[in-house]
Amino acid sequence: METCNSFKIIYLNRFSADKGTMTTVDGIMSGEVVSIDMDTSIRNAVEVCEDKRIRHLPVVDDQKQLAGLVTDRDLRHFMSPRIGTLSENNADRENLKRPVHLIMVRNVVTASPGKSLAEAAELMLKHRVGCLPIVDADQHVVGILTKSDLIRHIAQG
Repeated sequence: METCNSFKIIYLNRFSADKGTMTTVDGIMSGEVVSIDMDTSIRNAVEVCEDKRIRHLPVVDDQKQLAGLVTDRDLRHFMSPRIGTLSENNADRENLKRPVHLIMVRNVVTASPGKSLAEAAELMLKHRVGCLPIVDADQHVVGILTKSDLIRHIAQG
């Protein structure tokens, strides 16, 4: 596995070098980030993911600083498979009212806007995450970098 990861990092370094500049995260990140508050319900978080067609939701505190992250996978894990069926019950519906801060990942791996793509990709591989929230010095979310962003960047050459 380490050989495969090293190859990917070398490829990203070489790909950036071939363009003549060191490509940084802020060059390809999604800058319009959809985030939710810590008290947002699981149901509302699911709706945001579906409506916006996204898989990663940064969770921010009252000061709009990054507090955590939930993914569509996290949300599905905490939803009863009975939701939307005839066997759905009150407990299933009540679970959807729980706030996301109860299920979010709290120690989120992040990157700064000026980090190189190779360093960002290395972080993602090392920590086995599908995205990196991009934060400024005050921990405000200014973007998000996903595996899809990296693949799109490589494909567009």
